[in-house]
Amino acid sequence: MSDYLTQDLLIDILTRLPAESLVRLTPVSKSWHSLITSPKFISQHLHLTASNPDNDRLLVRYRSDKPKQDHYSVVLDGNDSFRQLKTFDYPFDRVGYSVVGSCNGLICLSDDQYCYRDNMFLWNPSIRKFFAMPRYNVTFKSHGPFAHCLGFGFDPVTDDFKVVRVVQTGEDCDSIPPEVEIYTLKTGRWRYISEKALPLMIVERYRQAYVNGAAHWMAFHQGTLLTCFHYTILSFNMSDEVFNEILVPDSITHEGSLVVFKESLSLFQHCVNDNDQHYSVWMMKEYGVATSWAKLFRIDRGGLWRPLGLRKNGEVIFSTRDEDLVSCDYQSKQITYLGIHGTSGNAYSNWHAFYTDTYAESLVLLNKLESPENTVVRGQNKKNKEEEEEEKKQNEAGSK
Repeated sequence: MSDYLTQDLLIDILTRLPAESLVRLTPVSKSWHSLITSPKFISQHLHLTASNPDNDRLLVRYRSDKPKQDHYSVVLDGNDSFRQLKTFDYPFDRVGYSVVGSCNGLICLSDDQYCYRDNMFLWNPSIRKFFAMPRYNVTFKSHGPFAHCLGFGFDPVTDDFKVVRVVQTGEDCDSIPPEVEIYTLKTGRWRYISEKALPLMIVERYRQAYVNGAAHWMAFHQGTLLTCFHYTILSFNMSDEVFNEILVPDSITHEGSLVVFKESLSLFQHCVNDNDQHYSVWMMKEYGVATSWAKLFRIDRGGLWRPLGLRKNGEVIFSTRDEDLVSCDYQSKQITYLGIHGTSGNAYSNWHAFYTDTYAESLVLLNKLESPENTVVRGQNKKNKEEEEEEKKQNEAGSK
């Protein structure tokens, strides 16, 4: 059929197809395989899907106990519905990976939730392909105890995906400024950029909010015996590879949760006043301008546990103390159960067991050669004696 179509017309048609369909078309002919797996076509397909203003898909991750498994699915986030469209096959043997972030069809996963493990993966569930990243530079073995946070995003200037890692080392994990390293998918390597770090303390394993081409985490200025911690936001621009500090409203005296709502950086402030526990929700109306923070509304906490994000209809998605996923209408105070029940085992794990974010499928990684590390993933539960001893030492250090 392509013999009767111009190359440009063929590309225009193919780029509008779902990623899964395009993968099935690669065996049609050598020319189609070459076209669909080419970096240029993958980039064109990504640009078309990512620029769709009507994207109403959400990626949802939750954990079940029987069987013990992590579940990933795409749901339709309509005004009056929250309907599951597809589920993804989970390709890893181990459960409990935390989601660093999701961007342009790629999910970045890390097993750093407990102690000092250092496996990281980039996974494209739409095309059923993942890539094991090389071990980062700052490890327990090289630097001793550390605390870190991770960020993941896309650099449109270089058309590349990047992972940034901010690491506080030292006996009390309070080194200022921290070590910083960055990984790029195109180079396949980690490199140090510690000279760009700001003198801020990170909130360990804090989940990023990715907006405006930058990763954002809650951070704070180190206090003294006479002063309290002063919370702030640390941002990292994926294109410029530059850190910035974004000030929060003066009333933010406790660690908050950062989310993205209507393409704007938003902050959930957990307020505790005697018997009154609630969340105050703030939005930064003009990105980077501290005076543009506006308080939108408040939600009584009740059985709500962790804010995960906001839906297109303005309702807030929460995980509950009973480990359900719910949607809360802040005006009517109505709670809607979304039909997803997870498990975590403890309060800390509950913080990481659920994840939601906007989702747009892509072909990224389709042309990525299988890495030697990928063969390790399936057998990662089989460790030799030396590895077991090393992990035991790390776990003991991490529990002190």
